[in-house]
Parts: sequence; structure tokens; C-alpha cells
Amino acid sequence: MKFAFTLAALALTAAPVLADEMTLTAPMSSATLHEGGLDMNVYFVEAENGYDVIGTYVSRVGAYAPARIRMLMQDGDSVAFGMPGARDVLYSFERSGDALHVTAENTGLQFASN
Repeated sequence: MKFAFTLAALALTAAPVLADEMTLTAPMSSATLHEGGLDMNVYFVEAENGYDVIGTYVSRVGAYAPARIRMLMQDGDSVAFGMPGARDVLYSFERSGDALHVTAENTGLQFASN
């Protein structure tokens, strides 16, 4: 009985982790995020002024053609943004040294207000 009560209490208090993340440490290595209705494959190549980061994404709903984002990131750079078709997901890219860390976190739908 005590065990069942403990399990029930944990089930009510534990929040699921709703994030997808990856860390890339070598040029041309890639990984795919699967969060919020989008699949996004990310990789980087070395460029003259940093890493040229490329993300190719496609919606899992409907018959949309893949689209691409591209950004130059230097050591210490970070950026976070939302994507069309995934209004409740925050995508974050952070470069630290030779590593590129990318997350897709389900934040719930949020609206800007004054």
C-alpha cells in the first residue's frame, strides 16, 4: 500500500521532460531534433570566421518541402528563436569552444503582451 501511494505521488508531481537536445563536436557530424511537429537536422562546417551552422527542417504534418536555416556562429555565440509551424517550441543554439549545443524545448504556447 505504501509503495502504491509513493508511486501515485511521484506520478502526480513528476513533470515530463519536453526537450530534445544534441551536442556536435566535429564538422559535418549531424543529429536530428524531433520536437513540436518539426524534424530538424543540424550540422556545421568550419568557415573563415567561425562555424557555418545549417539546419534543415520539415513539418511532420502536411506535405511541406524541407526548408533551411543558416547562421555563422563564433565561440561564445548563442541564439534562441521559434520556428514557423512549431509555435510552442524554443530552439536554442550555443557555441562553446569546439562544441555546438542545440536544444528544442517545448515551452507551451506563449503570447507577447504589454
